[in-house]
Amino acid sequence: MRFYLTFDDPQSKARASVLSKKLNIEIFKKPSQQKIKDFSEDYFLTCSKDRLFLKKGLGYNSKPIFSDFDDWSKNYDDNLLKDSTKGLPKNFSCLDLTAGFGKDAFEISKIANCKSMILVEKEAWVFELLVDGIKNTSCSRADDLLKKFKVLNMDGLEFLELKNETFDLVYIDPMFLGVQKSKAKKHMQALRDLSTAVIQKQFLKTSLKFANYRVIVKRHKNMEYLEGIVPNRSVKGKVVRYDIYYTN
Repeated sequence: MRFYLTFDDPQSKARASVLSKKLNIEIFKKPSQQKIKDFSEDYFLTCSKDRLFLKKGLGYNSKPIFSDFDDWSKNYDDNLLKDSTKGLPKNFSCLDLTAGFGKDAFEISKIANCKSMILVEKEAWVFELLVDGIKNTSCSRADDLLKKFKVLNMDGLEFLELKNETFDLVYIDPMFLGVQKSKAKKHMQALRDLSTAVIQKQFLKTSLKFANYRVIVKRHKNMEYLEGIVPNRSVKGKVVRYDIYYTN
């Protein structure tokens, strides 16, 4: 599996060149039609006239992967995650230390009591997709919710140590590795396949020091507790589990 950067129209060539140097990802030279199948397991960060997106393979059936806040504002609800935030104070602040494509943070932002969201993402290519997704939002509801966002490209523990600031809620999604038999949805599978960032030891223990009210950790239902620390309670679904650690 390889990772390339490409562009699908001449107008995007300059942006692709800039991103190639910034992210240290090679610009892909398109092969002959006969060799396209040789790249079916590879990923392509693609600059287009409209947006930045990720896709797997070069076939016509390869669907674009990006932060689709317009769609998530209308067609997605995670009631388990929302249930795990019950009891937080009015105008609570949230820190998402593993932002990814921003889907969970966006779900938390839908809660009326949520005042602000800081999203920290270590992977530079994911950060670029996240920022581009925010930029390309056109739905008024999504745009209003995204005003709560502040997005940073840095390591989560480094952020906590440098910022030295507390938040009402700290959210962690360490990704599910080596648990599910079947592949995950395309967004999560891409993160698993391409991410180099590793959840460091003491990630949860450190986070607990900076949470005024609670830390929420997203886990696969069959996974052990993060760092072996037993939560105060868990909200469980068919696939995922939200472990809740009270700090107040």
